[in-house]
Amino acid sequence: MKIQIENFVITSDPMNITLSETKTTTDGKNPGTEYMVPIGYYGSVEQALDALVRQKIRASSATSVHELLEEVRGIREMIRRVMQGI
Repeated sequence: MKIQIENFVITSDPMNITLSETKTTTDGKNPGTEYMVPIGYYGSVEQALDALVRQKIRASSATSVHELLEEVRGIREMIRRVMQGI
């Protein structure tokens, strides 16, 4: 399984579900090369999606509870649309 959600990827192996963030190198031998940085390992897709929501909340620039709630609603809607397409 490999599910792309914006700059995050959920992958699986026989033992767990991994949430990773996709980043791009800016220097070195191969600038512009994409790579994945694991954020966490989970027992289910639901746990990985919850972690994705938490990660997006931590990265939020919201300055009020209302703005933060709107961002959370948007994140959940985006996840719902992605999951319907699978």
